Amino acid sequence: MTLLVLIVLLSGCASLPSEADPDRAHLALTRALADRDCPAARDAVEGLARHGQAGGVTAQARLETAFLCLVSDAPVPAFEQSHRFIQDFPSHPDLDYGFYLRAMARYGSWKALHAEGAPAPDARQDTALAREAFILFRELVQRFPDSRYRDEVAGYLMDLREGMAAAEVRQARLQLAQGNARQALARAEYVHEHFATTQALADALSLMVEAHRILGHDDAADRARRRLEIRFPDRAIP
Repeated sequence: MTLLVLIVLLSGCASLPSEADPDRAHLALTRALADRDCPAARDAVEGLARHGQAGGVTAQARLETAFLCLVSDAPVPAFEQSHRFIQDFPSHPDLDYGFYLRAMARYGSWKALHAEGAPAPDARQDTALAREAFILFRELVQRFPDSRYRDEVAGYLMDLREGMAAAEVRQARLQLAQGNARQALARAEYVHEHFATTQALADALSLMVEAHRILGHDDAADRARRRLEIRFPDRAIP
């Protein structure tokens, strides 16, 4: 009888660590959030997920961690956490918030490329991040037209359009300097066609004039020059 009791007690003790692990992970998450420690919060969330915590607990933990990482200038883990939230909880009542955080995280990664003191960004990475953030913001608006985050999106979309247009112009200018007038012209025309309301349009028209002249397209160069003079009189090219 004594041996049986001892076996039962030992069996119970053996299960204690696995039952306590989720509690420790939850405590670690609470501390990490209080300390604004993004890496620690991310580790704690994964600990909760590994131990099969209730969906509501893990969902809230991922949202809070994504927000913490976002405001801590850590957009990559913020994207990871918000993306996992969207994947794991597609019917959650705060799903639009997850979409918002995910878009903001990509926007944050793009803005980091242009931080003061940062080296000139790689043109392809610049364009890719801006385009992805734009698509994610647009998806938020389309899927959740009544979301309370909708009104914030317009400003970000405008900023991203300006960024994408400027990146195209930088690439066009580089290609022109390298002697690739046709490729430069194609990029400049792309900006003229798709980003006509951005500040980069003046540079795009100027590049079109230069590229057409190099290619011997005198009439096309004159048309581009006249458009530049009409839209931007201070940027007139003789």
